[in-house]
Amino acid sequence: MTIWEISEKADYIAGRHHLLQEEWRSYCNALVQGITLSKARLHHAIGCAPEQQLCFELFGHFTVTVSLTGGFNGHTIEYAIANKDGSDKRLIAQAQLTSDGKVDRVISTHDREKVLEHYLEKIATVYDSLYAALENDTPINLSLLASNAHASALA
Repeated sequence: MTIWEISEKADYIAGRHHLLQEEWRSYCNALVQGITLSKARLHHAIGCAPEQQLCFELFGHFTVTVSLTGGFNGHTIEYAIANKDGSDKRLIAQAQLTSDGKVDRVISTHDREKVLEHYLEKIATVYDSLYAALENDTPINLSLLASNAHASALA
């Protein structure tokens, strides 16, 4: 392979990688705007926004993280919950991001309302579990939240 063939491939790789990263940033922006501009009281506080992960503090006790995983050219969005300090992180749901700006092949990364709805569907079991615990006047911990989310994802 010549230097020019490698250069051509390198340009293609860099361009596609840049495109995926742009779509990830669009998704993050749409989700943050969806949460902050929503009139609904979701009890989310924006925690951090590094290049590869979003963090939301939920009810001042848990941290919900949204991250793009899978290594270089990874297309998997992972939704996880952890203790407020970030310890004991548990996966609760996943989605797929395409290079053409679609989440789970349907939702545009530029559609703030649809991105928010999709996100809330992914983490709905957390709200359901917390609500049930409060209704039954029982404590709930991260292990129980994660197991309920896992059971719901399998159903």
